[in-house]
Amino acid sequence: MTHNLFIVDDHFMLRKGIAAYLEEKTFWRITGTFADSKSCLEELNRAASAFPEIIIIDIQLGKESGFELVSQIKSAFPQIKIVIYSMFDTLGFKLQAKDLGAEGFISKASSDEKLVACLNTVKNGGSYYEENDLSIQKELDSIVPFLKENERRVFELVLQGKNNDQIKDELFLGLHTVENYVSYILNISNCKNRKQLMEKFC
Repeated sequence: MTHNLFIVDDHFMLRKGIAAYLEEKTFWRITGTFADSKSCLEELNRAASAFPEIIIIDIQLGKESGFELVSQIKSAFPQIKIVIYSMFDTLGFKLQAKDLGAEGFISKASSDEKLVACLNTVKNGGSYYEENDLSIQKELDSIVPFLKENERRVFELVLQGKNNDQIKDELFLGLHTVENYVSYILNISNCKNRKQLMEKFC
């Protein structure tokens, strides 16, 4: 039995390579490959018998954010499962992917076998996020429950290496608000500055 899959990545050779490998070595049938969000969404609105079970999405689609596409798909097509496939393999990006409902996250540096394992796990109803160090997970569990929604988003973006100006623009918050959130995050994580926070969680 074959299972339908879309791939969204702005690098042509990567799309072609993943598609060729999966079709030759697995039961996955690639029914659509796209370089941007618009073409993917247009095809989803047309798709019928070839409707995908899973969509592999890169975080960075040229000037677009793959996370925005994840949000749109989860809103319009909640039955579709999402696997993030990215070179940005940091905790901040993984937390954001989880918050948006992506069922899987795998690094582009991972082996083909791990990608297949990720797809199979997600297809069978599981969640696949490559394991973080257990000590980091323990620290996260002691902090994340105390963060409200906007504080958590700021935490994710700080771990992605973004500065306060970038964060305020992305979240449509005032600079003073962002500064307060960052101070609170540093305080509850027992970190003196961003560098220490990054070293602790990344």
